[in-house]
Amino acid sequence: MLFIDSAYRTGLGIAFYDRQNELRALDEMLSIYKVIVVYGPRNVGKSELVRYWSAKQARHTVVTFHADLLRSGKSVEGITKYLVTIETRLRELLLSELAKLSFEKLNLLKLVYTIYDIVRTMSRSVVLFIDEFHMLPCYGPRGDYEEILMDLEALAHWLAKSGDDKLKVLLTVSEGFVATGDAISRLHGYSTEFMLVEPMDEQHFVTLYEEYRRVKGCNVDHRTIYVLVGGSPGYLIELCQGYSAVARFVERSKRLLQNALSNVKSSLMSSPWNRMIENLDLRNLLKLIRKAMDQQGLDPVEQPLLYTVGQLLTKYNVAYPYYAGGRVIFKPQIPLYHTIIEIAVSKSLEIPSITVNDILTYREHT
Repeated sequence: MLFIDSAYRTGLGIAFYDRQNELRALDEMLSIYKVIVVYGPRNVGKSELVRYWSAKQARHTVVTFHADLLRSGKSVEGITKYLVTIETRLRELLLSELAKLSFEKLNLLKLVYTIYDIVRTMSRSVVLFIDEFHMLPCYGPRGDYEEILMDLEALAHWLAKSGDDKLKVLLTVSEGFVATGDAISRLHGYSTEFMLVEPMDEQHFVTLYEEYRRVKGCNVDHRTIYVLVGGSPGYLIELCQGYSAVARFVERSKRLLQNALSNVKSSLMSSPWNRMIENLDLRNLLKLIRKAMDQQGLDPVEQPLLYTVGQLLTKYNVAYPYYAGGRVIFKPQIPLYHTIIEIAVSKSLEIPSITVNDILTYREHT
């Protein structure tokens, strides 16, 4: 059954669709854990999900920061428009305290510590929602992998040991490395849980697409969009501009995929696996990657090489991990990546030579 909240408007200017299971899971997690990391592919609707949950729940005061927007400012005083809380007094206190911090050094720990000093005196519990937390100013333009994980680990450890339930921290992130096995193991035991938000099913996506097309207009058919990016509604803004936008998107995605594959290869060749992998040219690497992504459940002990490949694909944002029963499935960030790899392997084509027509035709026949 389709779930559509027509009374609510998302950032796309349309109703809220689907996500009932995720909303229930989020509510349950916030009653148990101190830190919840919401991860998943870009443009899948993670931030929109949390915003919708915030608008519909009544148990907590929610304070929202948009870390990605903070980067467009130059001082902490400029965050007023990026700080969202319905309680005026709390907002004033937060702005007053945050104004004392150095903008360039504003990291996850300083932000949470500052808010904790205020909310611990309040009667209601507070959920601090930091959207795209890895983009806080101190982490630099690309975000430092180890520094971000160290701050996240320190935060989770501190909150877990504080013995105070006044503050919960809810984070969204599109960078795959936050959900690798290494990251999860580092946070294990620190009252932290991960929640995956996957692309919506095709029925919900098509219905959403039809409303978006009526409200905003769309010059590309829904099947083409779904073949490229699956049920990730955030891509509609770009891909609906026309088939020239689709062609540019495919070309850019091919370049990004090639860069990521180069990084995966370099990481493998500089690891202990380099003695066990012979002739790791691009074609053999693609075969290895396809095998890792096609497995319906990898075990790091039973299939260590394929598991390592999947972890690297996650780190470089080609895939995201889905954990089930002690095993992990590495799914493509967008279906387009998997299709390109499939075509390159099955048809012995170089990635740059693969066209939009090749992609659409291949999916039509498979």
